[in-house]
Amino acid sequence: MVTSRQLFGATLLAVLGVALAPPPLSTAADEADGVEQGRQALDRERFPWYDKQADAPRPVHVDVPWNITTSNRKSNFPSWNLGGIGIGEWLAILVLTAALVALVWLLMRAYLNREETVVTVDSARVRQAAVDDAARIEALPFRIRRRDIDLLDEARRLYEAGKYGEAMVYLFSYQLVEMDRHQVIRLAKGKTNRQYLRDLRRQPSLREIIERSMVAFEEVFFGGHVLDRARFEAVWHQLGQFTSFVTQQARP
Repeated sequence: MVTSRQLFGATLLAVLGVALAPPPLSTAADEADGVEQGRQALDRERFPWYDKQADAPRPVHVDVPWNITTSNRKSNFPSWNLGGIGIGEWLAILVLTAALVALVWLLMRAYLNREETVVTVDSARVRQAAVDDAARIEALPFRIRRRDIDLLDEARRLYEAGKYGEAMVYLFSYQLVEMDRHQVIRLAKGKTNRQYLRDLRRQPSLREIIERSMVAFEEVFFGGHVLDRARFEAVWHQLGQFTSFVTQQARP
């Protein structure tokens, strides 16, 4: 489709071509006749750039539709195509990557929260166990100097140091506390060692081990006797059997 601007250009080129062409050898009458013919031709056609009354060209205003301008601008806008991948595909990749990063972050956060919960629960259990052990030691039928130590570790330390009488005190204390922890007996203030033995009447094997420990303990703690190594080791070497009996015969 030929636009008005193109038509005007073609006509103007034609007029210029005629104007710039070398004049033919003719008379003045021929030239006047040619001008008149050109004017008549312009009069017969309606050209928007020609003013008949003034016999002169006039400006032409061409309105360009908005959608054509927008289309041209879009066509001139640089197209993003990186490595054969369009901008839409790049956006999809970025969104997917962001989603994966968010998922990994959430999983790590959940794992760390779980670890913190486990550590918190374990710490709470340790603290509660320490409180319970302190209460058990307080309920023993005799007094020991410290309530914030591991009784078995202290008994082993004293044994290795050759202090068998003191080691026996902590070993017997450990046995009573351990039986209470596994609910084999129930420590309570006012109960005597003989009463704890009666609580074990249905467990003769365990009762025999505890009675041997109790007798050695009472000789040291109440009688002030010196306990030799052989006597202590006779009780110490039954520690594995004691642990097995307590675990197996614990109350349901």
